[in-house]
Amino acid sequence: MKIKKFLVSGFQGETLNWAIGLLVAFSLVSMIDHWTGTPNDGQSSFVEAFATMQSASAIQIAEAVLLLATQLTMWEVLRRCLHKSGHFFLHLAVIVLMVLSLLVTGVSCYPVSDVTADGNLVPAMSHTEMVLRNILDNSYIAIFFTNLFLGIGLIRKFRGMIRLYGWSVFVCPLLTSLCNFAYLYIYNNVGGVTMTAIQTYGTIFTLIGFVLSLLPFIALRASMTTEMVEEESTNSDLNAYQ
Repeated sequence: MKIKKFLVSGFQGETLNWAIGLLVAFSLVSMIDHWTGTPNDGQSSFVEAFATMQSASAIQIAEAVLLLATQLTMWEVLRRCLHKSGHFFLHLAVIVLMVLSLLVTGVSCYPVSDVTADGNLVPAMSHTEMVLRNILDNSYIAIFFTNLFLGIGLIRKFRGMIRLYGWSVFVCPLLTSLCNFAYLYIYNNVGGVTMTAIQTYGTIFTLIGFVLSLLPFIALRASMTTEMVEEESTNSDLNAYQ
């Protein structure tokens, strides 16, 4: 029997509503942080003040931790739903995804200085930076294949909004990677493109990436309901008059 939506309690529904709202808010702040970057003389006073605040590592770490917390909250509800419905391997895939995301955030927030004690720039990556970079690269690869396994499993085992969430789990990250590749290709290989045009393309691709990063979680929220939904049996040979 393939269900269209997971049935959750009222408390879980409210938790999901708060989580998706905070996720959108923190993602928006992170995108603005990406646009402003470090402060410079050409920015307006408001943008310069915001950039100064965002340039502090503590603020960036807080953003990453809060963003991860909202994602883990929604995945935890999904994990319980999959465990309750008896899909062990999909439930295990969600656990792996949560652990890998926690690892990526922890490594990304690890403070790495590009300046030595005497104020000179570090000429090359240190051993610690190389180890952290390898951990990040391997974690991203593992996350991709975990999302692929989870998405295919949800598509095969469920219907409706759950199946749509399964598609979004690996299609949206794939589209995001294609957008990043397109931007890098324009930046490095396309001749005659002005810096203003490159900045415009960067803004467009950033907005696309922002939307694509939120779509899986929006689909996840839509795949859960606090009301009973009609389920469709996979057995079509039942007698309608019985």
